Amino acid sequence: MSSLKYMSRANLYFWLINLLLCYYSTQIKAQVFEKTPELHGDIVVFPITIINAFPFISGTVNGVEGKFMFDTGSPATISLNDNFIKLPNKKVKGNGLVASGQSFKTSISDTIREIKFANGITYRNLENIISGNYDFLQKHITPDCIGYVGHNFFNGYLFKLDYLQRKITFYKTSAERNISKDFLLNEKVLAIIDFEIRKLPNNPLVKLKIGHIDVLGAFDTGQYGSLQLDSISGYKLKSKGYVINSGTDSSGDTLLNVKNITIGKFKTDLKGVGFSNLEDTQIVRNALGITEPNILDIGYRFFSQYKTVWDYPNKKIYILEY
Repeated sequence: MSSLKYMSRANLYFWLINLLLCYYSTQIKAQVFEKTPELHGDIVVFPITIINAFPFISGTVNGVEGKFMFDTGSPATISLNDNFIKLPNKKVKGNGLVASGQSFKTSISDTIREIKFANGITYRNLENIISGNYDFLQKHITPDCIGYVGHNFFNGYLFKLDYLQRKITFYKTSAERNISKDFLLNEKVLAIIDFEIRKLPNNPLVKLKIGHIDVLGAFDTGQYGSLQLDSISGYKLKSKGYVINSGTDSSGDTLLNVKNITIGKFKTDLKGVGFSNLEDTQIVRNALGITEPNILDIGYRFFSQYKTVWDYPNKKIYILEY
């Protein structure tokens, strides 16, 4: 009899624990916010999918499923692809242009009924949401692209980008976190890089060297990684074997292996970086205020090798070991 009574109490105990866990899980998943797409909470995790070197966050817009590109090169909070999502009440705003050269029509919608992410975070009755015809993303990357998540979405947060575990973790900035640096718990820090901001607050720029040649590096999740050199620098680096043609990609574009890259005291090599000429970089140069002759766009090829923490308020990027 005492054994049955003990089992009954034990079952009741575990039942109550499960009930509490379910309750708190529901509370975490059922985060619903109104009007403005911005982060809430101390630590927020978004699962990501890597498609053709680009990070995407799954979600729905007004019930339509798709994927948002997580693009630090975009200043927007959320920008919708109105070639995929039907927005009958949108108002034409003007024209837009991305760094790769594609132009598109931009519009604005007074109200978006609902945007819901795979982690359960939901925004309703969103006001004044920008959209554009991003058919080029559908054609070249993924047909279910529903837009961008950009820099202003995570204002007031730093984030850890982890392509191996397929997640982005956002940490709310605070004086306490600046001291504790809990975002580095159980991490091996390889380097801490100071960056500068010029024209746009969302684009970290760093000074680096390839061999003894000065190059400006631009961190951006929304691109693959590319190198543009003036003719003299290109000749010197190729003659020393620091820049080597490694073939072509599926589009027939030249790929490069780049050796002896130094950022501060941190040294690395990159394989399969795209080749760019001066004309290819004019949009980026004008937008970011770049006058230096040589540019290394730091994208997927770097982030697939290293975990990174982007601390915008303190203008630092932490390079971590996978």
